[in-house]
Amino acid sequence: MRRREFVLGMCAGGLATFSAPLVSLARVPGRGRLVFVLLRGGFDGLAAVVPYGDPGYRSLRGAMAYDPSDLVQLSDDFGLTPGLAPLADLWQANELAVVHAMAIPYRTRSHFDGQAILETGLGSPDGASDGWLNRLLQVMDGERTGLAVAAGLPRSLSGEFPVATWSPVELGVLDDGYLERLHVLYRADRALYDRFEAGLQMREVASDDEMAADMRGRGRQGRIAPVMRAAARFVNAPGGPNVAAVEFGGWDTHANQGMAGGNLDRLLGQLAEGIVAFREEAGSSWADTTMVVMTEFGRTARPNGTGGTDHGTAGAGFVIGPGISRSHVLTDWPGLGERSLYEGRDLKPTLDTRAILKGVIGGVFDLTAAQTGRVFPGSDGVRPVYDLIG
Repeated sequence: MRRREFVLGMCAGGLATFSAPLVSLARVPGRGRLVFVLLRGGFDGLAAVVPYGDPGYRSLRGAMAYDPSDLVQLSDDFGLTPGLAPLADLWQANELAVVHAMAIPYRTRSHFDGQAILETGLGSPDGASDGWLNRLLQVMDGERTGLAVAAGLPRSLSGEFPVATWSPVELGVLDDGYLERLHVLYRADRALYDRFEAGLQMREVASDDEMAADMRGRGRQGRIAPVMRAAARFVNAPGGPNVAAVEFGGWDTHANQGMAGGNLDRLLGQLAEGIVAFREEAGSSWADTTMVVMTEFGRTARPNGTGGTDHGTAGAGFVIGPGISRSHVLTDWPGLGERSLYEGRDLKPTLDTRAILKGVIGGVFDLTAAQTGRVFPGSDGVRPVYDLIG
């Protein structure tokens, strides 16, 4: 990629915004990597991972109920929506674990509270300003680094441990003269100049002409694949991050959610495309990378009157990578009968998000119970699910 095509986001052109502390991206050789993907808005787990084998499913979903023949079969009870069909290869390769009936510990249907709890790793929306990913970096041994691929620093990575951020935006292409003037300008301030140079270096890792072309002309959600591909390039680069956070919005489907080929299914298809793109671009780094995909809450078991679903409680998520124990659906399934629904409207939560995350980080980074407890304070009574990681 030519350097003239890049410039920091504070300027009037370029491809990405960037902020980096003055730390080296030095990963401990042989250590695992964790990529946390947050889908903001609360995606419909019952539409993504369909419990078609539940006797109550069809009556609850009505016109929005899938026929089993339309799904990617995972078991006698669950199947992936057509949009997630690209993940079938991961399932066959024993690299895809599906977690269902999972929820944060605090019963809320507020986006703000739900995201705060998921990102801080606490039992309530109050009590901490730092995030669980930052605390993870704090308790890990040796050299380690974190990276946020997001418009700003996510709360999950906020905290005492310094991390870098990178965010793609579609802007113009700069000529060599303009970029050279920026170099001259920034040399007057050593701290700013060092960050400028670091930003250019990271852009060269994340971006090339192909990505620039791929980003242009796409809608906001259509950028999932190029962003995930860029994240994989960071992970695969020499000295890439141990811990990375990626986020995508647009999952709040109150209306016109649709079925196969509809709004949500297309969005899930773009997510699947992004996950596959990450796997392909990560190269040899994929062997010790684990990806976790979560959202702040699920959605109502019944559709609403506008062809969508409203804020719910339990939902689904994914743990992905060669390091998982096997492909399977992990759930303590509560059922969809009227008496089984939470407050008569939602999928009942039976798994705590912290149990999943504690098990994942414990397995990926070989952490002790004391260390995982520091990452998720106040969770002593939450037993980690260790059999997710092989």
